[in-house]
Amino acid sequence: MKILVTGGAGFIGSHLVEELISNENEILIFDNCLTGKKENLEITGNFKFIIDDFGSENSLEEIEKFDPDVCFHLAAQSSVVVSVENPALDFEHNILQPIKLIQVLLKSNCKKLVFTSSGGTIFGEPSVIPTAEEDYADEPESPYGVAKKRLNELIKIMTNNSNLKYSILNLSNVYGPRQDPHGEAGVVSIFANKYLNDEKPIIYGDGEQTRDYIYVKDVVSALIKASTIDENHFLNIGTGVETSVNELANSMKSQFNSEINPIYKPAREGELNRSVLNNTKAKEELDWKPEYDLDEGMKQVFNWLKA
Repeated sequence: MKILVTGGAGFIGSHLVEELISNENEILIFDNCLTGKKENLEITGNFKFIIDDFGSENSLEEIEKFDPDVCFHLAAQSSVVVSVENPALDFEHNILQPIKLIQVLLKSNCKKLVFTSSGGTIFGEPSVIPTAEEDYADEPESPYGVAKKRLNELIKIMTNNSNLKYSILNLSNVYGPRQDPHGEAGVVSIFANKYLNDEKPIIYGDGEQTRDYIYVKDVVSALIKASTIDENHFLNIGTGVETSVNELANSMKSQFNSEINPIYKPAREGELNRSVLNNTKAKEELDWKPEYDLDEGMKQVFNWLKA
């Protein structure tokens, strides 16, 4: 099978590529490597890796020639903070370039588009916890959330009456090996790296804000299952387990036998107080469920950071 992966050198994308390669597929990967890393793809297999925006003129020509059977679209400007500071940049990467990609896919023989949307930001501040797919927010809290929500809607409209089926997967807070421990997002890797180096982690706000943390291999499993089903989907991919940032920090502190306490700073604009996803539909429609709990996943992150 011929598979296109955008954002394939990134944290989630590289884990996906590893799994796809093991199934002997022919793979075309795009990543501009602004956040993705070439070393994430230091693996052998039948793939071509192009360092460029997937929406550039040259990249779109390459995609048209490749003529994929399946497209996993993971590439994005993924920072909520950047989207608040520069909405035009966010719009370019998260709406305009994906529209160009979908236009090429619609002219190709591609049968399935799997898109990783945001399970927190598109829902805005939820009125229902855990939040189900039908609990869609009218007003996301950030330009990033608005862009993701609008692209969800555009995918549905653009693929209507076409042979291209879609699976839009709303991801909760993904964590695991290869997540940047020095970035803005990815609190599990950031905190683990801090405790590993006897440094104080920073908590923005009072730490009572909650998230739904899902291990990267569970996400990859859902992505691949979605790609094999010849139907349209709009599904939440999370654990349904609500964990506060304070609880996360205390758990890590215990695992590291550390006496270090976090530093508290003012909450950041555009971030939610609570975000937990109801995954009932994904379990039913994909025959999928998360296999890693947070303690086991954190151990995997610790081992990766120590290596």
